[in-house]
Amino acid sequence: MAKKNTITQEDVKKLFESTKKKLQELGKETGVWLKKGEVELSRISKIGRLELDIINLNMKREKLFKEIGKRVVEQNIGEKIEDTAIKSMSGKAITAVNDTNKKKREISRIKKTLLKGNKKKNKN
Repeated sequence: MAKKNTITQEDVKKLFESTKKKLQELGKETGVWLKKGEVELSRISKIGRLELDIINLNMKREKLFKEIGKRVVEQNIGEKIEDTAIKSMSGKAITAVNDTNKKKREISRIKKTLLKGNKKKNKN
């Protein structure tokens, strides 16, 4: 006859103790890993924040450079500057502003012509 495997209360107690020890060890290891992860996450977060600050500062700097250049052109300081490259860029900027204004006037003229044409069509 085959022998039945019976689980006794003693077997359950041993299994429970063994499992309890393994879970405690796992808990300790998990705590260590969580602390390492927390430190690493904090470090990465600080680096990310600083990198965003750098990007923001670079954007402010570029905006200031643009504003400085704009004022140089607006005040015709370019003629007082001895740097030929800056004088050339200043002259090109003034030409671009003038050309832009001409094109805006042309757009306005075309719109007026179109409006007059539409009014004549609506009267007929």
